[in-house]
Formats: sequence, structure tokens, C-alpha cells
Amino acid sequence: MRTSYVQDPVTHELVPKDEYYRRYDVNAPMVMPDIQPYQSMIDGSLIQSRSQHRSHLREHRCIEIGNETKALFAQGKPKGPPPGLKDEIIRAFHKRGL
Repeated sequence: MRTSYVQDPVTHELVPKDEYYRRYDVNAPMVMPDIQPYQSMIDGSLIQSRSQHRSHLREHRCIEIGNETKALFAQGKPKGPPPGLKDEIIRAFHKRGL
């Protein structure tokens, strides 16, 4: 059976991966760092925080696409034509005398 090892950053010893992560498992919240500033591809403005990024996307009615596809299919498949459209087209066709 093969075992994966991790080098302990403090002692520099090789420790079995399962043991290493069990040993350093802490029940604490993860703090995600803020994003690095970037220039918007939408209007060229400088975006400097996550909250600004979210509001910028919302303001311009854009969505961020990653590995998830749920946002792409949120609207569902387009349905057929609205009821009565066929009759309306026929009436317009006959009205013009074509």
C-alpha cells in the first residue's frame, strides 16, 4: 500500500498525509483574503474589493462564469412561440394581400 507524505514546515520531517492533516485540523473559520485590484473589462474602472466587484457585476447585469453551469441554465430552455402568434401572422399575411 502506498502512502503520501507531507513535509512538516516546523520540524521539516516527512509525516504521513492523513496524520499531518488530522494533527493540524483546527475548528476555526477560514478568512479569505480580499482580491487584488484589477481593471474592469466592462468599462475600464479600477475594482479594488470583493464588494465593489459584486456591485460592479450587478450594476452592469453581468455574471461571473467559472466551473459552475447553474447560472447558464437558470433561465431554462426557450419555450415555443406565445399563444396566438401563428394566427396573428396569418391575419397580417392576408391583410397585406400576399
